[in-house]
Amino acid sequence: MKKLIYIVMLLPFFGCSNFLDEVDQDKLVPEKTDQFAALLLKEFNAEYPIFRTVDYMTDNMIEDPKALSSAKNSMKTTFTWQREIEIDEEGNQLSTINDAWQKMYEDVAIANYVLNLIDGADGTQEEKDFIKGEAYFIRAMSYFNLVNLYGQPYNSATANAELGVPLREGIGVEVSYSRNTVAECYAFIESDLTNAKQLIQKSGLVKSKWHPSSASCDLLMSRVKLYQAKWDETISNANAVIAKAGLSRMTANVPFITAGNSEVLYSYYTVAPLMKLISSGFGTPTVAYTVAEYYANKELINLYDANDNRKDSFFKAFDDGTGRFYYRTKKYEPNYFTSMGYANFRVAEAYLNRAEAYAQKGDVANAINDIKALQASRYSNVSGIVYPTDPQEVLKYVLTERRKELCFEDHHRWFDLRRMKNRPEIKHVFSLVGDDGRKIGTETYTLFSDDKNYTLPIPLKERENNPIIRNNERYEKIPSIDNVIIIN
Repeated sequence: MKKLIYIVMLLPFFGCSNFLDEVDQDKLVPEKTDQFAALLLKEFNAEYPIFRTVDYMTDNMIEDPKALSSAKNSMKTTFTWQREIEIDEEGNQLSTINDAWQKMYEDVAIANYVLNLIDGADGTQEEKDFIKGEAYFIRAMSYFNLVNLYGQPYNSATANAELGVPLREGIGVEVSYSRNTVAECYAFIESDLTNAKQLIQKSGLVKSKWHPSSASCDLLMSRVKLYQAKWDETISNANAVIAKAGLSRMTANVPFITAGNSEVLYSYYTVAPLMKLISSGFGTPTVAYTVAEYYANKELINLYDANDNRKDSFFKAFDDGTGRFYYRTKKYEPNYFTSMGYANFRVAEAYLNRAEAYAQKGDVANAINDIKALQASRYSNVSGIVYPTDPQEVLKYVLTERRKELCFEDHHRWFDLRRMKNRPEIKHVFSLVGDDGRKIGTETYTLFSDDKNYTLPIPLKERENNPIIRNNERYEKIPSIDNVIIIN
């Protein structure tokens, strides 16, 4: 309750986020339906609890080899997949690097609070049904993120035994609790999504894109089924999305995520972007860009050909001073890629989910047709594209399109890597550069295909407070080192 009252007391101070303008914020404790709605918007849509260094663990990011080590060290434990990500090389504890667990469970607690008390609120039954549906959706998504960060990847042969995350439905305080299985977590998520869709539809209300819709429920269910390799159910849920909304053409250098774009189903995450591009001067003749110690992997950039508008829509090129370019994502800078939230449910994912399911079933024709439909809205000219015909090459092609489309959004790339049967081996190079700018050497770290470090450790604080919770087994990461000989 202390957390809840604190959140609601803060609501009047967040009027700058325009989705909060939809509700009355004059009460400290929720009594009316619109106050419960405001609580969900503030807790999930504004302060979305993304794992903040998720992209640094993927093959989409590399370091700047010239950047000072002291400037890069705050991300090093996750960039190099250390066994204990909350403790750096000097033994210092990094207090916020693994706080997604706490923040996601706060969202679960708020959703549980709403689900338990909304029926007694002042307001129409239609509003109560919608808010309850929204709470089920938020809880489902919170648990989906938690199990894919801290639980073992789904495997139908082992899901009934392998550990997921604790499932909590009540609003009481539990001193200790154990982890549910992966299968139990996915069943719970599916149940919540089913309830969410039914209640949102029952309400008969259509709200803004700051709120989930029945199509949003279908898309998340399609994703949930995809992660479980339930191909037919993935397809049917993707079909439901595509029947309700279509793709929109992407144009370079124009925000794609807007309230008027019919491809955008749901938008969230509006404060504290992961990667800030502009430091000052926005809207003036001189724009000051932030310094980047890490940036997009050139291997990712090279996947976009000259006719693919996504390259210019998603990335900004910078000259490193030698005539060579490096790239940084625009997806976390307002009014570049998005004029709404930094994370979004888009119809494009439905096509990608369905294409992958078709490819996994060996239905090459339908898989390629879905990719063609997506590319027709992303390319300036598709006439030169050559499509594979071999089933394995088609699957590879679909997964590459998924990487290109969903890069630097939410947890997509990390979650996709975790669930792959044939994960790539990823190498991250960390250059040792002194504060005087001199390079001392390089360390190379490897995340292996079958690596246990694809699953994050349970936070230290959680392990200290809850001694019965089991941690995830992870490897120590020892680098190969190349020293630089400096001659004075």
